[in-house]
Amino acid sequence: MTKVSIITPTKSRENFLPQIAECVLSQAVDWEWLVLDDSPTPSVYLQTLAARDERVKYFYSSSPMSIGAKRNRLISIASGEFIAHFDDDDYYAPKYLSNMVRILEQEGADMVKFSGFYVHAPHASFFGYMDLDEKVGFYFDLSRNAVSIVEFHEKKQIGADFIMFYGFSYVYRKQICKHAFFDDIDLCDDESFAKRVLSHGYQMVATNDATRDCLHLIHGNSTARCFAKYSIPPFLLADFFPLYKRQVQQI
Repeated sequence: MTKVSIITPTKSRENFLPQIAECVLSQAVDWEWLVLDDSPTPSVYLQTLAARDERVKYFYSSSPMSIGAKRNRLISIASGEFIAHFDDDDYYAPKYLSNMVRILEQEGADMVKFSGFYVHAPHASFFGYMDLDEKVGFYFDLSRNAVSIVEFHEKKQIGADFIMFYGFSYVYRKQICKHAFFDDIDLCDDESFAKRVLSHGYQMVATNDATRDCLHLIHGNSTARCFAKYSIPPFLLADFFPLYKRQVQQI
């Protein structure tokens, strides 16, 4: 069975860790989970989990590190053929990795990510779907503070490169990291990485989340904004993602 190295850079997200750990433990593939934490103090939860499960490898840095630097470090340690990003504040369903690896292998691709995915902003009671293939029209602008309406048109488009953002759903062959790496930054490290992947001739596939495998969370400490194309009645969240447990989002 193909091995997947799941990488998670984290910092001061102790209350999010039990749920992302449940997501990892439920994955139906051969996996290892590599976590690099530069919180003020080490995570007792992850130290305990790592001591109990040898597939979980927890690394602590007493010195601050950027998200990009943490990703590079974790990739260098990874032993799997595939690398998968699991952000510490998002939800990944049990079949997420098996479905993403299947797409990679069927397409003969080097990297896969979502171009369409579900989003949830608990602080605004918003549940919706983001479609990066749509460039114009009205969108719900989701930020850490509120949800508003914005219009994109021919003179104000989301941008042709926007589909390369949102690295929370990146799954790729480790071999591409011979030529692609993450910049030592906290924001937009995913875009520059994806551009390097494509510039070296690797194939990236962007797909819609047709099987409800992932839920991207927007909360009070989110660094990126989302522009949801569609709003879904919030009461359907539990039906779409029955295993997702809403945790405290303000940290």
